[in-house]
Amino acid sequence: MGLFDSGQGLSSTIGAVSSTFGAINNFSNNGGFGGLVDNLTSGNFPAAGEVIGDVASAVSLFSSDTNSNDWRVRLSLPNWSSFQNSPVLTPLQQAGGLIFPYTPQITINQSAKYTPIATTHNNYPFHAYENSDPGTIQITAPMNVEDPNQGLYWIAALHYCRSVTKMFMSTDPKAGNPPPIVFLNGYGNYVFKNIPVAMTNFTTTLGNDCDYIGVNVVGSAASAVQSTTDSIGGLASLVGGALPDLSGITSTISNIAGTVGQVAQLAGTFGLGGSTSAGVAYVPTKSSFTITLQPMYSRNSSRTFSLDRFVQGGYINQSFGYI
Repeated sequence: MGLFDSGQGLSSTIGAVSSTFGAINNFSNNGGFGGLVDNLTSGNFPAAGEVIGDVASAVSLFSSDTNSNDWRVRLSLPNWSSFQNSPVLTPLQQAGGLIFPYTPQITINQSAKYTPIATTHNNYPFHAYENSDPGTIQITAPMNVEDPNQGLYWIAALHYCRSVTKMFMSTDPKAGNPPPIVFLNGYGNYVFKNIPVAMTNFTTTLGNDCDYIGVNVVGSAASAVQSTTDSIGGLASLVGGALPDLSGITSTISNIAGTVGQVAQLAGTFGLGGSTSAGVAYVPTKSSFTITLQPMYSRNSSRTFSLDRFVQGGYINQSFGYI
């Protein structure tokens, strides 16, 4: 059951809001966050800042406690609370990222660009080096499904690819940030070791030549909070339009909507609110994911790159790898 049931009245909604704030305060007292949550509930937390996690950059973390001998190809989960606490992405959290269950086909390409310089009376043109390009990484991965558990993993993989190709917007704490960077690992340190990449393209085909399996998907109860916010906001608009003399009531309802909206954001940040059924989804028993990854390096990482160190294998033990 969600945080707000459809049969609850306005008074129950206010009570649920109060209970949620109480739960957050208790979480603060028990977990040792001190005055952090007090600042949050009073609206003093920094704009576009995460409550828990790294606020310095839009990068992802690849779990350092995973088996170093695990050479399977995987993409890490972004280090944002929304990704870490998403009920839909739970199968990926438990696996340690998006691990391709069957050996994928991977195409890599790199290039060095030279610009020809036209000279007269010369049998051989001169070429001036311009730049190098790590190129894109193409992954084609079979995603066969044999039971509901594998079906949930398929749903999580699809939801992951859809999510990491979107930017933060609207009421997101990090509104305006581009899609998150993730880390690619696989086949050992000298092939893919913590390569920062952005997913630039994703395709899959829901074929008509295979069976489909129905799976029960779990969603977040925080969405029910946001639905209540929208409903209360609509009620405020309706009251204000139909009964202009009741502007005080309209203002009160609008304030309640804003409070519920803050609760929705905080509940999602702390992973509170539980989960609710999202219904049955049907997944194909046979499909394939095609993913295009673009290696992403900052100005600083490019400026400090050393070819001598790269040739000697000096970057393979870093949390940030070059390709």
